[in-house]
Amino acid sequence: MLKLLSWNIQYGKGVDGLIDLKRIRDGILETADADIICLQEISRNEPQTSEGADQLQVLHDYFRDYEAFFGQAYDRSGGVDGKRRQFGNLVLSRIPVKQVVHHPLPSPPDPEKREYFSEKQQLQQVQQLRGLHQAACEIHHQPGIDHPGTPFEQYKPSQEVIMCGDFNFTPESQSYRQMLEPLPDNTPDLLDAWKVIHPETIRDATCGIFDRNQWEEGPHCRDYFFVSNNLAHRLDSITVNLTNRASDHQPVLLTIS
Repeated sequence: MLKLLSWNIQYGKGVDGLIDLKRIRDGILETADADIICLQEISRNEPQTSEGADQLQVLHDYFRDYEAFFGQAYDRSGGVDGKRRQFGNLVLSRIPVKQVVHHPLPSPPDPEKREYFSEKQQLQQVQQLRGLHQAACEIHHQPGIDHPGTPFEQYKPSQEVIMCGDFNFTPESQSYRQMLEPLPDNTPDLLDAWKVIHPETIRDATCGIFDRNQWEEGPHCRDYFFVSNNLAHRLDSITVNLTNRASDHQPVLLTIS
């Protein structure tokens, strides 16, 4: 079995307003002994966050048996001790990782909405995610000329994909529906892992369970595991830790065979 955990940790800020990465560590460990840990909203050297702590280093110290891969959403000057201020996502893996590629998502201007909460922005981000999956499948079928042993060496991408995290949209949204629309014949369609495993079960909330100040709408879902349909037969279980208060979101665990 392979266990994957996804969690928007809100830079360690709990429902009580305190930033405490030890609670994040404990929340991960109480949820599962995960093989791959995917965390969103990691802060590095930000003066206004946890006294400018390098949260990448702190979390990696907690999980020394894992290899760490950080992708910043922004990289700015003005960090503590002259360091760069960064904010982004962290993947911790104790399984060897063959290749890492970063894909910034589009954020078209929308003066009426905060970044990542605009449907206009979400739809373009969904379009890009689907496009990346489609492009990987096209390269899989037609890899082109390879240059082994050089910086231009090609790694044949898999047609199997898992996309996880805080997608900032609900299951009722147009963005969610677009994520699951049929893809071209040579590209496996994307499925919502929760619906595959629990087709008749009401979805667990992943956000707003305890933090009603940020989320006046109360408990709802905006964190997902989307998988290609050629992985559907391997999905074993998906669960949400519904009791943890270390962030405004809840840890989500997917187990596959």
